[in-house]
Amino acid sequence: MARKEVKAFIPLVEALAQTFGKNCEVVLHDFSIPNKSIIKISNGHITERKVGGPPTGLILSLANRNTDDDFIVGYRTKSPKGAEIKSTSIFIKDKNRKVIGSLCINIDITPYIEATSTLGDLCSMSEGNLRKKEEEVLERFEPTVESLTVGLLEQSIRKIGKPVVHMRKKEKLEIIKDLKNNGLFSIRGAAKRVSQDLGVSLPTIYKYLEETR
Repeated sequence: MARKEVKAFIPLVEALAQTFGKNCEVVLHDFSIPNKSIIKISNGHITERKVGGPPTGLILSLANRNTDDDFIVGYRTKSPKGAEIKSTSIFIKDKNRKVIGSLCINIDITPYIEATSTLGDLCSMSEGNLRKKEEEVLERFEPTVESLTVGLLEQSIRKIGKPVVHMRKKEKLEIIKDLKNNGLFSIRGAAKRVSQDLGVSLPTIYKYLEETR
């Protein structure tokens, strides 16, 4: 059951979506059930998500670490289809300042970028086109718990820089620590998937988790 502090934000979801229109997705997360955190969503076609879906890896990580920030404004993301998204996340906290949910606003700015490019070409009076180096995408939207788990696991494996079959215990421990810090093990079934991909038993994963404390 959703916490009452989080449920209080439900009316804002539709209000914000209707205010900003069809290119604006608004999502309300309750982290009491991490693998099914979405309790309300409007204009879900933008990231292809629906009620009962998981949080993104970024939001899960920040919630797990109980960030001191109350919000993150205007960071860059991409939709599953590659659309450019401008995102803002507001963290919902209890009386002890623990993160228990989030209200996320995702605006598909692709049409505006295209319009800006067209206007830029029209108004340009110099040769060439200077473009800012593309920034790193901080967040990706995953429609299922499985894809969220796989995405975070692949990200941690890339940090090690070698195939799993060539990794030693120390390196696998680093992966477990990274995944733990990102909150992945709060997702039901994640430990089993990690054990399969790292080629170790499920009890070994729990042993590694103990060693990272």
